[in-house]
Amino acid sequence: MSWYLALPSALFALLLLLGGAAALRSGWVVPWQRGHVHRIRLFGWAEVAMGSALALQASTALLHDRGADSTVRLIGLGCLFAGLALLTVSQRPAWKR
Repeated sequence: MSWYLALPSALFALLLLLGGAAALRSGWVVPWQRGHVHRIRLFGWAEVAMGSALALQASTALLHDRGADSTVRLIGLGCLFAGLALLTVSQRPAWKR
């Protein structure tokens, strides 16, 4: 991954990790998500998982070993899918809005 892609990914990962920590610690959710989120703790864990996945993907810019690079990317992809599943479960169903 090039540095011009890794740096914004790392910054976005930091924002997701901070938002997840805020949701887990105090129950705070960004205003445009408040109407959709039903389970705040699951939403916080989803943000933490997705932020760590992006951080793992951005850290592959520092790796030069091809085997380690593919392993880290695979772990990041697994974290991303886990975060997406948690994000889906944490939101209110459409028929109950």
